[in-house]
Amino acid sequence: MKKIVSNIAILLSIATIVSCDKDFNTIGSEVIGDDHFDFLIKDDVTLSAYTKRTGAVQSNNLPINSLGIYVDRYFGTTKSTFVSQLELNSIAPYFGNIREIQSTDSIYLYVPYFSEQTATGSGIEPNTFELKSVYGDSDNATLDLKIFENGYFLRNYNAVDPSVSQKYYSDEKTSLIENNLASAQLNDGSNLSENTQFKFNKEEIIIYKTNGSGAYLDSNGAVTTDDSKRVVKERLAPGMWINLNKSFFETKVLNAPDSKLINNNLFKEYFKGLYFQVDANSSGNSNALALLDFSKAYITMQYHTKEAATDEFKKKTFKLNLKGNTINFFENTFSSEYNDELTNTNAPNTDEFLYPKGGDGSVVFIDLFGDDDAGDDDLIPEELEELRSQNILINDAYLTFYVKNEEQKNSTRIFLYDATNNIPILDYIFDSSTATDPANNKFSYGGILEVVENVDTKYKIRLSSHINNLIKGTDPDTNKNVRLGLSVTQNINNGNRYGIKDPTLFGNTNLPIGSIMSPLGTILYGNHPSTDPSKKMKFEIYYTKPN
Repeated sequence: MKKIVSNIAILLSIATIVSCDKDFNTIGSEVIGDDHFDFLIKDDVTLSAYTKRTGAVQSNNLPINSLGIYVDRYFGTTKSTFVSQLELNSIAPYFGNIREIQSTDSIYLYVPYFSEQTATGSGIEPNTFELKSVYGDSDNATLDLKIFENGYFLRNYNAVDPSVSQKYYSDEKTSLIENNLASAQLNDGSNLSENTQFKFNKEEIIIYKTNGSGAYLDSNGAVTTDDSKRVVKERLAPGMWINLNKSFFETKVLNAPDSKLINNNLFKEYFKGLYFQVDANSSGNSNALALLDFSKAYITMQYHTKEAATDEFKKKTFKLNLKGNTINFFENTFSSEYNDELTNTNAPNTDEFLYPKGGDGSVVFIDLFGDDDAGDDDLIPEELEELRSQNILINDAYLTFYVKNEEQKNSTRIFLYDATNNIPILDYIFDSSTATDPANNKFSYGGILEVVENVDTKYKIRLSSHINNLIKGTDPDTNKNVRLGLSVTQNINNGNRYGIKDPTLFGNTNLPIGSIMSPLGTILYGNHPSTDPSKKMKFEIYYTKPN
């Protein structure tokens, strides 16, 4: 109850701050040129910034999951595997009195990639696509992909306290899943591109009309061996296309007891899902990792059915959707350089560089305004108290971070948040700006990677409303000088947070969900760079002060 009251108070304060922030901006714009005001920049605020290892992170039911192996030139290697429950497309299906999967039938899995169409083919020619959210060498790298039946039931709720949703963590792959595999490899066909030489292919998938026995048809419905006369039945954007073991699905699904197909809750207990395992193969290049929306994936089962022995078989299809509970697992082999930095950091005001990294990597903590040195026990830094004592109007405030290039692939966005309360800062909440590409939404709040040829690469984040509330806010419950967190993010539009397995190790109970989804890391100049002091992180407050 206390938490609910506190949240209500915060929301009411936010509403007040919105109107105050608008008033300050208006006043600032009207007094330009007035001799009674000075327009100043304060850039000497005491800063403390350091990196903390997250350890294992909560990774079940993420909006987007990763699969593959990503090799970063600085941070090291991350292997990402995935497990998902399955759901019947329609419950209590009737497959017919006599049913079987024949040699001309297929059982295939389709998982769409994030892609963008770049050209339209003519006639039956394929359209051209480029893949998005694939990292590494997607054009050439191949993986050893294995798909198994999962034998571990993924719960909705905690076994000890059923009122709490179940949390699963990124380091539980072996104990939960790989020790409980319930089948042989299911993608066991002769097409190596679907298993030992799997590749994130950017080609459009085209399904042609057939006669039910596997022969292609022309526009007149006649069998044809001329590829140019085939008729396109369906076009699918680039995606994972895997043929699965027919015998397994005939036994497990087509001939399943009716009692297991009554609803999806019973089905999930019976068929506990699929596990996607990846390993490097002998090709020498297995550097490819994709972000995927598995909720759009499905398995199509083709089968033949009839009611009586004298009837003719009819070909039908049935779908299984990859929906329900999921877990993404991360297995890291960090570079010695990055590992040493994580081991030797955690001392405020001493870090030369900062290392926000996604997955179960690291997050940066930032404290503004220094310590409370007056000995008055109010825990308010003296620098902040001095600003509060002055009749100033906050016009803007920014944190700027310069990137150190160690040939890593930098995240396109970073995310600054309130790490004391594990919520977004006010500037993020208030920013409703949108862009053509949703990845660039909230561009006023910022955190967008700025890359200019032969010029410094940097991120710049606005925290004007946050600072305005610290200095001008009157509610002691919401104007506290909280610790800030800085992470990479895969989705700037999702400000939610997820749990940490070991809060004592990390120093916090949560971190942004966008950080968990990202495989990337970024190196930032900290508060004390010895090699190039001009690139130290900057905190600037633009304000108006009456004479």
